[in-house]
Amino acid sequence: MMDRESGHLPISVEGVVSSLIWVKIIALGTAAAGKTCLIKHFCEDKFSAAYQPTVGVDYGFKIQKVKDLDLRVHLWDLSGQLEYAEVRNELYGGTQACILVFDITNRTSFENLDFWLKEAVRNGAGTMHTVVVANKIDIKGKRAVSAEEAAKWAVTRKLKYYETSAMSGEGVLRMFCEVLEVASTNVSKGQMVG
Repeated sequence: MMDRESGHLPISVEGVVSSLIWVKIIALGTAAAGKTCLIKHFCEDKFSAAYQPTVGVDYGFKIQKVKDLDLRVHLWDLSGQLEYAEVRNELYGGTQACILVFDITNRTSFENLDFWLKEAVRNGAGTMHTVVVANKIDIKGKRAVSAEEAAKWAVTRKLKYYETSAMSGEGVLRMFCEVLEVASTNVSKGQMVG
């Protein structure tokens, strides 16, 4: 039996909520670059080989410990299809981090990074921590963009560069934890993100 008056919590809900740290991350990139799979791997430690294009937006949530802090992480997977630009533009607000994702086997997805970076900057990316993520490094022999070329592209734009495989999980946790470490310094406790 609990020692409390019926209908009363031992601590206030407001007190609990104000002590939480919320972080919003958006994923941008050409359709089929692997944004959804990266988020799913991070949130659920799963990979799905069946490709379903994101219609408008998809969402993931995870509580992740970074530097002894339990972060409430909201992950917004923004469709890479151009017809969803208006939907994407509505979701940039309150974002602490942006991952620009490209598929190493699809040169066009790499060449489109400038488009995605410009869209992000136009919608407020100047205030969010932005990184470049090369995905699908597990696909050996079909690489269309070298690590050196991609890293050089990132460096010239003062962005950190990561290589990942959503399928095997290689580099995924490290990338998200490092992004969260930087992004969480831009958030105050109790601040809710959209």
